[in-house]
Amino acid sequence: MEIVDIGVQRTDLKTWSTAPKEKKLKTACQEFESFFIYELLKSAKKAQPKNGLFHNQKEMESYSSMMDMEFAKNIAQGGGMGLGNILFEQLQSSEKDAAK
Repeated sequence: MEIVDIGVQRTDLKTWSTAPKEKKLKTACQEFESFFIYELLKSAKKAQPKNGLFHNQKEMESYSSMMDMEFAKNIAQGGGMGLGNILFEQLQSSEKDAAK
């Protein structure tokens, strides 16, 4: 079982619909960075050798996947790699240019 939800369920739709565009864009960029980091972690885990007592159990894979998602969210919320900020600035400037 592979889990790919990176916090979409936590988003309150009422709050989301009334939030300013800038906040929505910032949140979307942060969630994108979180997903990107999660994919990096997942790829790194695939590169590890699978030996040992717990590596082949489905329960351990599910737990590891959930743990990687939380790591990715925490890394992205703490500033991450800067990808979310770069993406936010780029999209915000292109939106301003389109509005002119």
